[in-house]
Amino acid sequence: MTPLSPRFFRTVRTYAGRLRAMHDEFRMAHFMYSLPEDIRKDIGWPDFDGDRIGRGRQGRAGN
Repeated sequence: MTPLSPRFFRTVRTYAGRLRAMHDEFRMAHFMYSLPEDIRKDIGWPDFDGDRIGRGRQGRAGN
């Protein structure tokens, strides 16, 4: 039996990091949308962005 390679662990660590970032982003957005609208406007939090359907590599600007 061969030991697991460092590449496997790196892949798992990268995937776990992405999941953690997505979870943190969701929690932050959920908290921000729970605030009253006038406070969100003062902070500068945008309204729902209908153009952003999923998390892609292109980002918000669509580069």
